[in-house]
Amino acid sequence: MRVILINPFDETVKEAVYGGDYREIYDLIECTTFDCVSLTSNEDLYVDDEGLLKDNQRYFRLLGTGIYNPFAGRGLLCSHNDEGETTGTTWELERVKNMVEFLPIWVILVKQVMLLGLKNKL
Repeated sequence: MRVILINPFDETVKEAVYGGDYREIYDLIECTTFDCVSLTSNEDLYVDDEGLLKDNQRYFRLLGTGIYNPFAGRGLLCSHNDEGETTGTTWELERVKNMVEFLPIWVILVKQVMLLGLKNKL
């Protein structure tokens, strides 16, 4: 099935093939644990569940989804059917390319420093 792979390390958004075995997701997004984020009623994004804990990480956002927090590491865009089984994405590649915003590493570092400062004041 056709899925879309978002790679913030080389800042690419491209189509990929997913055979339906959940173990393939580990290889596609290069992780050991993953989480599924619901973007819409039928579109999902698989991301590295430990992405925020890793050093030398890269980040991206998906504009127009209502989710403002960045995603860490690679993302795999898929859909699901009424039974909850993963299916190929219904979104077109060009649409996703226009939605993806790759974030420079300094943006995340500044945000983390600001959050630490707020925690210390509380």
